[in-house]
Amino acid sequence: MKTVLIYFHLLSLAAAIGSMLIAEYLIFSRHRQFSRDSYDTISFASRTATVSLLLLWLTGIGLVSLGYLGDPLYIANQKIWAKASIVLLMSINGVYIHRRLLPRFADVARGGLFIRTAVESARMRLAFAASFAGWLITAFYGAAKFLNQGYLYGELYGLYLMAVVMIFAFSYLVPDEWINHVHDGNTVTGPG
Repeated sequence: MKTVLIYFHLLSLAAAIGSMLIAEYLIFSRHRQFSRDSYDTISFASRTATVSLLLLWLTGIGLVSLGYLGDPLYIANQKIWAKASIVLLMSINGVYIHRRLLPRFADVARGGLFIRTAVESARMRLAFAASFAGWLITAFYGAAKFLNQGYLYGELYGLYLMAVVMIFAFSYLVPDEWINHVHDGNTVTGPG
């Protein structure tokens, strides 16, 4: 049973990370026209990430339950609590992305601007930073067995927060004009 849970946990993680990378490429790419196909791809990636996140919750709860049944001290592992907290925050962030940001991409596909103000830019960048950092850090924590003992919750969760801040800061290397798919006042029409 544990092997089946681990298999589906890893498969879901791979699907979610792949979907996230595809969506972020379409959003942050300078030389791509954002079309209806781009929007459809991002919508599909969003649905894939949602299903993957649900499967990760279910398989994660199953794995923690099996661990607890094998040894009740299993749940004292601070890494489990840090991962659960990060995934909870990612779930809330996912609802925000799905309800607030995804509909905006439909406007972009029709030629509108995704980012109109500095506040919108910061919110979008923070939402994607929280998501990107969450997927990468939880995947790392799943693989890093050496973190199972000896690290405090605050240290482990703090690493996630540092990753969010770093990704958020680095996201400003991509100007709003690229995200809006506008260059020198003209819509970007493709590579080259």
